[in-house]
Amino acid sequence: MAKGAEASIISLRQVALKNRFTIDNVDVAKGQCIHILGPNGAGKSSLLLVMAGLLEPDSGQVSLYERPMSSWSLATLAGVRTMLGQHSLSSFHLTVGEYLSFYAQPVIAKGSSTPHLCSQPIPPLIEKALEVTSFLPKVLTHLSGGERQRVEICRTLLQIWPLLEKGEGLVLLDEPLQGLDIRHQYALANLVNVLCKKGNTVVMSSHDISLSANYSNTLWLMHKGALVVQGLPENVATKHYLESVFECHFAISKHDNFLEIQVCAPISLE
Repeated sequence: MAKGAEASIISLRQVALKNRFTIDNVDVAKGQCIHILGPNGAGKSSLLLVMAGLLEPDSGQVSLYERPMSSWSLATLAGVRTMLGQHSLSSFHLTVGEYLSFYAQPVIAKGSSTPHLCSQPIPPLIEKALEVTSFLPKVLTHLSGGERQRVEICRTLLQIWPLLEKGEGLVLLDEPLQGLDIRHQYALANLVNVLCKKGNTVVMSSHDISLSANYSNTLWLMHKGALVVQGLPENVATKHYLESVFECHFAISKHDNFLEIQVCAPISLE
């Protein structure tokens, strides 16, 4: 798993968003791979939007690289962090290649002195996990939901790919596993770990408790707008915390350093 460093990337101090969440004091360190778990309505999506600088909290202080988030322009933010939201905007009548070209790094073609966007091969790390090259000539609206999700994740990473290659990127992903088949869910989880091992920082929300417990180095567990607990996966993904937050019975075991987490039954239906 990726190992966190001490440098603070994001800090939240007494941050609150009315009817959404309240966070006291949280720091995100360089190289952390954080998965946020919690039921629907726990505040995960709103928290990610605030951390991305796309939603202003009602109170408190959010800092990015030790600068108040309010001091960053959206244009500058777009160059240092990237975010995948739940609501895709990829309904344009464009090919996948055309759509992704807007987010690719400008290059200078032979015989020209002017940088321009052009079709470049998808970076191997991204292609290995998402397998989007075969989609490039296809129209976005002709893709399945899962295929479009893979394209959206690719778009998100391409936005700051030069930074990610250097291990200096910040990636925020709101339920990136949604719509993906099992193979691509685990391929994406592996890709995220590789990026974090390079020094990048990733914060993502998830509903897959087992995957998140095994493919993160930090878990945040949210419930009713509060951060209930944060820490190492083995200290957060316990029967006590999971059953109190999700109101289900869980069976948890560990084999060869892999946490096996099974949902047995909803507590309220017994």
